Amino acid sequence: MRISIAVLEKIPKGKIPEKLADARYLFIVETEQNQVIHIEDGTQSSQPDVDFAKATLKWDCEAIICGAEIEREAFDILADAQVSRFDGFGFNASQVLKQLYLYQLPLIREYRGGTGCQGHQHPHHHEEEEE
Repeated sequence: MRISIAVLEKIPKGKIPEKLADARYLFIVETEQNQVIHIEDGTQSSQPDVDFAKATLKWDCEAIICGAEIEREAFDILADAQVSRFDGFGFNASQVLKQLYLYQLPLIREYRGGTGCQGHQHPHHHEEEEE
């Protein structure tokens, strides 16, 4: 399985910022080998959050770990592709994988400023409810 991790520094102990748009690098991690297989550089981008969302899809990642604040455009790219979004703010890239494996990272259910799931806290996909 592949996941992406949005960080401030291009080092294993790179911190995960509160906002995806503030991240400067995106690690693509192959979880079976626990190895970074690619690093996306967002330092020259005017929309690193959108670029990181697109890179997450390009590298066929099942999840992204970033800060809980994701702007709507990036959130929609990820949500429409059914990529899981986990809040890793406060951890570094090395620590956050352990937290993911222990199911300790909260799911990000809504974009920054969005209305949320109107108070229900169970895991679901809205598309499934509409069928």
